[in-house]
Amino acid sequence: MTIKWTEWSKKTIEEVHGKVYFYRDLYEGKHINLFARAKKLVDSGEIVDNILEGRSGAKNVQTPYIVANISKLIPEIPAMLVSRSIGKINSSIVSTEEQNEAANEETDEIIEGTEDNTSNGKIENLQQELIKQIEKNSKLKLKHWSNIVQHQVDGGLVGVPWHDERGLRIDFKQRDIYYPHEDELGVDLAYERTIDEEDYLHVYRERIEDGDLKTNHFLFKLNGDKCTELEEDETKELLNIDEVEMVFKGRSRPFVVYWPNEETFMNPLGVSCLKNQEGKQDEINWTLTRNGIVYERNGKPRIAVSKDIMSALKDAAFERYGDESKVDHQDLEITTFDDKGKAMEVIQIDISKIGDLQWVKDLMKLMFIETKTSEKAVDFYLDSGGGAAQSGVAKFYDLFISIVKAEQLQEEYVYFLQQLFENCLWLANGEDPGVLIEEPEITLKSMIPISRKELIEENQLAFAGGSQSLETTVRRNNPHASEEWIQEEITRIEEERQNDDTTSLLLGRSNLSNFTDNRDENGNPIEDDS
Repeated sequence: MTIKWTEWSKKTIEEVHGKVYFYRDLYEGKHINLFARAKKLVDSGEIVDNILEGRSGAKNVQTPYIVANISKLIPEIPAMLVSRSIGKINSSIVSTEEQNEAANEETDEIIEGTEDNTSNGKIENLQQELIKQIEKNSKLKLKHWSNIVQHQVDGGLVGVPWHDERGLRIDFKQRDIYYPHEDELGVDLAYERTIDEEDYLHVYRERIEDGDLKTNHFLFKLNGDKCTELEEDETKELLNIDEVEMVFKGRSRPFVVYWPNEETFMNPLGVSCLKNQEGKQDEINWTLTRNGIVYERNGKPRIAVSKDIMSALKDAAFERYGDESKVDHQDLEITTFDDKGKAMEVIQIDISKIGDLQWVKDLMKLMFIETKTSEKAVDFYLDSGGGAAQSGVAKFYDLFISIVKAEQLQEEYVYFLQQLFENCLWLANGEDPGVLIEEPEITLKSMIPISRKELIEENQLAFAGGSQSLETTVRRNNPHASEEWIQEEITRIEEERQNDDTTSLLLGRSNLSNFTDNRDENGNPIEDDS
């Protein structure tokens, strides 16, 4: 059953997607707007948010609201590990010569960025070229990190294949536009749009009907929270499209792909990695800010003088400025002692006794435990974490929990991308039956950075032990090299391994007869029957 769009508001979104906006603000550090204790301190003038109010907003003291945004590290650490591990995307199919020739007849020049699959201006593998173009049109190399972060913060990510004047590509969307149908046979993507200074709700629908996939575009005029559907002709005009409905024969599932985070039966759309962390984040900020208030009031040094000195200072100030409150610090250079031998004193409390940073560290540790984040991963952001050199194995065990979490995300993300590429190729196949539908292979690199020396030694051992091919060894030793360079390097290595000397050039390469000097086991010359 489809969704009936009668109203659209923030409440409509949160009924399906929960506190998605709250978790985005939590990640971005907008904590002063989220936590009641912080708002109360700002209102009372105890603290000031420098970003929103400026220092003039404080009434009693000038202490800023201190934010130690642990909620930012939790999604970014797995994003850092997973994004750097995604390598090249390659087709598992080699196009036929006829397909390549047909493609070369249609284009007279190399498309920029396709040198890996071309030779002398000609396409050598059409299938690989098409995958490269999808990757380039989608700007995929720039999207991996942001995709993982958004997936972690929101609790889900939407991927949509498109084929229009911008080319065949994949668009990635935030989860709050995604509305699945209750019978699981379709999905709506809802966008709030402004056209000619008017507010509209644009709904793109995909639904399985009678074994085929039907897509529709709907446009609703927004009047406050109310939705009024427009006629088909007006929808076409405002959206600048020719048709609002299309049918894809034989397609039994939607093109739109949704990737949930930590999906369960209770939360089929996934949950944010920051779920239930707001209380601990508030306490961390509160503790640090409270320490700042105490220091502001008591940590600064103060000067204590006797009554006689203060009286003398006031008299000097009155004579000089006409105001005894304007005490000049220069007048303190000459002082007198009282009857007991006391003069002015500098008073300052021991600031090392202020606050309880151990409590903050305990809260941070608890957040890391609940979100499967290694404490050592945070140490890499600190000076103490980068001092001593570590091998890749040592780093692996230090980051074990984070890597286990990242490996699961990596596997899900690769599957997510493969489904989207397959859907793009399905669209391309509809226009050109020569395009083959496949799930491309995605090369994976190490999540943990290691030295080039360790990288080469590791691959050489695998190659020498026979568990890794020469091609794989060259690829892993040179992860950023082009496909053309890799193939040339493999050829050079194979040629150099065929060592020719004078004897082999004259007598041919060594065989069993050469080693026995062309004699049989009794030492008699072997006659050449030829």
